[in-house]
Amino acid sequence: MRTRFYNPSKLEVNFAIAVKDLTEQLETKLDEGERVIETKSIHDADNPMVIFKIEDKEGDLHEVVVQIIQRPDSIVK
Repeated sequence: MRTRFYNPSKLEVNFAIAVKDLTEQLETKLDEGERVIETKSIHDADNPMVIFKIEDKEGDLHEVVVQIIQRPDSIVK
């Protein structure tokens, strides 16, 4: 199936939703004492994002941004 729209594509959006849905499983991979305190999804951007707000052992807040980018069909071999 040829993708006609990439900004964002349905595949990108669905993949971003899937990543957000995996938050609890991803949290188990963090070091002891670190936890995901908030997850925000931006699905209508050119490249959808999932932003994880993480609290470390010392109580400091950090953000990890996962941006989903689908390459055009023409460059995938």
